[in-house]
Amino acid sequence: MSQTKLLRGRVCIGKTPDGKNINKYVTAETEEELEAKKEAIRVEFITGAAIKKDVPLWEYAEEWYRVKKEPHISPATRKSYRTMLTKYILPTFGIRHLRAISAMQLQEFLNGFEGKSKSQITLAKTILEALFQQAFAEGILERNPACSLVRPKQGKSRKRRALTKEEVAGVMEAIRKNEHGLFLAVLYYLGVRRGEALGLQWGDIDFDEAQVHIQRDIDYRVANFAMEGALKTENADRFIPIDPELLVMLAEAKEYDEGEDDEYIFHTEDGMPWSENTYKRNWLRLMHDAGCTTDKILSDEERAKLRRPNDPINLWEATLTPHYFRHNFVTLLYRAGVDPLKAMKIVGHSEYQTTADIYTHLDQEMLRATADDMADVFKKVNTAARKSRYEKPQKVLAARVIQFPKASC
Repeated sequence: MSQTKLLRGRVCIGKTPDGKNINKYVTAETEEELEAKKEAIRVEFITGAAIKKDVPLWEYAEEWYRVKKEPHISPATRKSYRTMLTKYILPTFGIRHLRAISAMQLQEFLNGFEGKSKSQITLAKTILEALFQQAFAEGILERNPACSLVRPKQGKSRKRRALTKEEVAGVMEAIRKNEHGLFLAVLYYLGVRRGEALGLQWGDIDFDEAQVHIQRDIDYRVANFAMEGALKTENADRFIPIDPELLVMLAEAKEYDEGEDDEYIFHTEDGMPWSENTYKRNWLRLMHDAGCTTDKILSDEERAKLRRPNDPINLWEATLTPHYFRHNFVTLLYRAGVDPLKAMKIVGHSEYQTTADIYTHLDQEMLRATADDMADVFKKVNTAARKSRYEKPQKVLAARVIQFPKASC
């Protein structure tokens, strides 16, 4: 059995004190491989930067996230990155080496997000592009397989809207009868983000001035574990006036709970903020009491495998999220004639344009409603006019009928 003849190459990397060459020798089976090894020697010994060896994606992704991303993004964004990596990217590519992953394979993976939300598609594409660009910049890759990824079509996003009259009635009923109705009342009357509501402490409530200070946020960075974190933006640190009805509810709850200033309003038995699963169950029960859930569709086989078949998480899907209440709150500010600049400060938007866009959207809704009302008016007027037009000639004709005498036999 013949052996493959190896090619041998030499690279001069310097000189000795007496002027002789210092050489490094490499061997390879092909000319292309030999030149690549010689170039690696030049880079390492002449420029002083060694070419990194190929590594599994999971190993490089961990280092990339820790150094390049984690220090520069918010806790909420960290959770999104972690979820995308651990749930989608690492199970698909984790054990494969970076150089073994092709552009087509990355595109096929990204195509699997077709129909998903815009934010999810953007996150997947952003991570792949940034991760492989960094590997290319460090010399691990000779080409960047993620440089020409095509974004798949996103699914239809949920339309921003305020609550309907029926939903408001259901929410009022849930606030009244559910043991956690105060949480729903806080979202409805204050328009705060979910994490801001969960982070409220009794010391944030100024009962004399009837206002609340929003100054912290609860994040679920690790699954089912609540952690106090920074607010989403600097503008999120704000004071919000409290409606008299909510103020009464808060006063009664504080008296019942005997809450100290540094205690969370919404807490577990050990005084900690609600865990993620506790929040999900409480929210589903609130929405069910409000008539805002649909039954979760599971096969008999899937339901038989459930450990807790009567768990709200396994029973229902909520038709409303906390963000609906935030949009509803902005809508109420708009209808009350609150200036968008003031509304921006109340709801804690970081950019004026965000509030202005919602106001513009509501303007358009009002114009459409006005157009519908005008159409109804014209329809009624036109119908009445047509009716009058056809009735009048008939009356005239009836008045001109000549009565002939009956013929005698």
